[in-house]
Amino acid sequence: MKITMILTIFWLSAGAVHAQKFKEWFRQKKTQKQYLIEQIAQYRVYLELLEKGYKITKQGLQTVHDIKNGEFKLHKNYMDSLRIVGTQVSSYKKIKLIEVLYAEIKAVTATSEHRLSGSGYLNGQELGYARSVYSRLLVDCQQITDALKDVTRDGPLSMSDNQRFRRIDLLLDQMESNYSFAIAFSSEAMVLAASRVREADDIKTRRAITDAH
Repeated sequence: MKITMILTIFWLSAGAVHAQKFKEWFRQKKTQKQYLIEQIAQYRVYLELLEKGYKITKQGLQTVHDIKNGEFKLHKNYMDSLRIVGTQVSSYKKIKLIEVLYAEIKAVTATSEHRLSGSGYLNGQELGYARSVYSRLLVDCQQITDALKDVTRDGPLSMSDNQRFRRIDLLLDQMESNYSFAIAFSSEAMVLAASRVREADDIKTRRAITDAH
């Protein structure tokens, strides 16, 4: 009887302990489950925020790209427009003046070279020097006219009309300077040749006078 009561008490005590441990284990599992649920909820919020941030970033980059692309197109259109020569530039009267002066320089140098060669009073070294001067002068004039072509036709240069006007004015100044040089050099060369002619005539005159006496 006593043994039976003891076993009964032991079993009841063991059952109570086991029941208490089960409740604690269940409570811990429930706590862990709640913690996991909260973590999952937090991760879900984080992912939503991350996705929203990605979309905002992507939209922002697209906006920046669109702005840059738009600015590039505007810049390209502006630069392309600078390659087109305005009608006021193409009809600028100084363009014709440059062409006329170039033709005059070629005429002056050709005439002067012909006269110097035919005078017979300049030696080979002097004639060679005169020809080299005329050659360099004509090369420079050709470079001026080439630059003028680039300024007055569509395509080669990106310049505003005002810049083209200033460039044409500068080219005209250069051509006028070349024309003045061509006239001055040819005049000096012809003066030298004429002085040789006078010297030769003086020598002939003195010889004639000497022979007469």
